Amino acid sequence: MRRFLSAAGWLMLGVSLALVLLEIGLRFLPVPVGLFRTNRYDQWPLQSYEPGRSYTFASSWALRNPHRGTTNNYGHIAPFDFKPASSPVIVMGDSFVEALMNGYDDTLQGRLAVLLDAPRKVYGLGVSGLSISDYLGLSRLARDEFSPSAAVIVISDGDISESVYGGIGHYSFGLKGGRVELGYRPLSGESTLKNLRMRIGDSSLYRYMQGSLGFTPGNLFKWAHRPPAVSAKPAEEPRPDRLFPVVDAFLRELPPALGVPPRCIAFLLDSDRYAIYKPELATKRKDDPELRQYFMQQATALGFRAADLDPVFRRAYARDKVKFDYWPLDRHWNAIGHDVAAHKAYQLLFQPLNADCRPGQRLAP
Repeated sequence: MRRFLSAAGWLMLGVSLALVLLEIGLRFLPVPVGLFRTNRYDQWPLQSYEPGRSYTFASSWALRNPHRGTTNNYGHIAPFDFKPASSPVIVMGDSFVEALMNGYDDTLQGRLAVLLDAPRKVYGLGVSGLSISDYLGLSRLARDEFSPSAAVIVISDGDISESVYGGIGHYSFGLKGGRVELGYRPLSGESTLKNLRMRIGDSSLYRYMQGSLGFTPGNLFKWAHRPPAVSAKPAEEPRPDRLFPVVDAFLRELPPALGVPPRCIAFLLDSDRYAIYKPELATKRKDDPELRQYFMQQATALGFRAADLDPVFRRAYARDKVKFDYWPLDRHWNAIGHDVAAHKAYQLLFQPLNADCRPGQRLAP
């Protein structure tokens, strides 16, 4: 028995030493660490992450494309602070606009500020996982806080259909008879793990296993414990025409929510860029083509500026044979993709000259 206990003790000591060495080694690598969702649930997603926090980003197990930075005073990914009542152009979207995988100067908002010759007057309000219901809730907060002059909204695949799922911590549209209502299910309280991470710092080993390898201790016990659902996502996707009222409600409520007229709001609808490079790589879209087309038609009819980026990307790819993302590992736009989107947004809103949409202007919707 004594021999067994001695062997077990040496084994535990060896494992502990190995874990310590792994932790120390990973501290020298760009392991994704440092981003914590804001505690101000009433202000999310205007307040995104905790402000003033240093972070590191890298993708895949190989920690490719590393980026480091510090969240600004509103917890967004920008190298400058946002100012209340500054009448900026705001750019809204999900992880494509958050753009952790790009330097700020290579983002849509960074490039658009250059095109407008308006440094620090274009605010990127991008948060991973948002949908058009979140954009509407964010618009109301941004109106009251910033008094924007114009808005660019990137519509990624799934942004329309996922707006009715009602996930905890998100805004969602409820379909009640013929009415569409916007609701919000805030998170409640802070997890013990988050509090520990914020107070004593992240473990690079744990964050590498969780963020880069997709492994958490809970994965070992899935057979015994099913986590509570965080989404009301239906087992069967709703028909596109059943979501038409959601599109109508979003487009109807967006201008007063933003305090911006439709002519100063531009929609950029992303495309399946992998299908452009190789048609056989085309994937089934979350937003049905019929739903996407309806969105474009209604937005244009109501005076919004809207562009389907698919033909824009196709022309650029046929001409230059360059890719717009981190193919084949990551579908998010790279610097070229963001530049294409920024030029299209600039063309929609400011060419020909549309002076009343420029930063610093403020018009009634």
